[in-house]
Amino acid sequence: MVRSAGIVAITASAMAVATALGSAPVRADDPILRIAKQGSLEAGGTTIDCATNDGGDPKSTRWPRGRVVIDNVYASYQYPAEMRFPHPILFNSGGGHSARVYDTTPDGREGWLTLFVRQGFAVYGVDRPNTGRSGTDICKINAVRLGVAPPSTMPAINRYAAESSWVTFRWGPKFGEPYPNTQFPIEAVDNYYPQTISTYRDPQETEKSVAAFSALIDKVPEPVIIQTWSSSGLLGYLTAAERADRVKAILAIETSTSAFDNIPAAARQKLAKIPILIVIGDRAEDRVEASRKFQKEMAAIGGSVTVDVLPEAGIYGNGHTLMIEKNNKQIMHRMIAWLEGVVYRPK
Repeated sequence: MVRSAGIVAITASAMAVATALGSAPVRADDPILRIAKQGSLEAGGTTIDCATNDGGDPKSTRWPRGRVVIDNVYASYQYPAEMRFPHPILFNSGGGHSARVYDTTPDGREGWLTLFVRQGFAVYGVDRPNTGRSGTDICKINAVRLGVAPPSTMPAINRYAAESSWVTFRWGPKFGEPYPNTQFPIEAVDNYYPQTISTYRDPQETEKSVAAFSALIDKVPEPVIIQTWSSSGLLGYLTAAERADRVKAILAIETSTSAFDNIPAAARQKLAKIPILIVIGDRAEDRVEASRKFQKEMAAIGGSVTVDVLPEAGIYGNGHTLMIEKNNKQIMHRMIAWLEGVVYRPK
């Protein structure tokens, strides 16, 4: 059983590995964020003929029937001036969020999208289909509104409320009551709530997301590292299996417990060639159990899965939202140490 002690050992060798890679020193404390290039792109999707582009007027002349693109992803990217590591990291948000969650934290600190750039990684902030800047398919919704389709054709959509976020994300035992050691910046929680967004939850969304994520990987010039969080864990595993020749590692934050049973045997065989790190915070025994079961199953077919349970390493108070919590830098450095020891170790 691989425990987080291995991460500590990797950390101790990180400087030696960086030297062996011949990389230039990175001034992570430099107040200036040094970017070589940045931009954005869309990938994947399907063009459909939408008869209901206007949900208020079936005879609209401004938004008449016509072709629209749906089910694509949107990604913004930044490449550092000093690129220490050759593989960009694709940051995928979980359900109810966009890649905004990896940007500035609720209490104003830097998020992973810039912190990783300072460490020498290129980063892509990805919005999955039907969320955030990827846009949403409104055709069925408008058709129901206009009375030309039955309500049963509406997509299943949900959004986290303040009350459900607090408990589900393990900031405290009940709404308004934080755990004494919580790493979430409770004083800035009101800055977090506007980040939650609606998410389409029908089963077919998985297939749409995997197709679009795969198309994004095809557009990125370099082989990539996939980073996932929560429900995007399954999407990341399935996408990595589809593009196994272009995925160098998976950084999985708090993978949903149901994800592993939904990875087919054929996909697992492809994942066996890709090193995987799963990071888990406090009070998540179900995630630990499911992740370690997956770890054993993958080991049996030659795979490499590391399960880093933070409390076992003496790091306490983390909930489900690791990327915006007070020790997000510490968790980033653990992930980078793992990459340096597993993916970038000297040959």
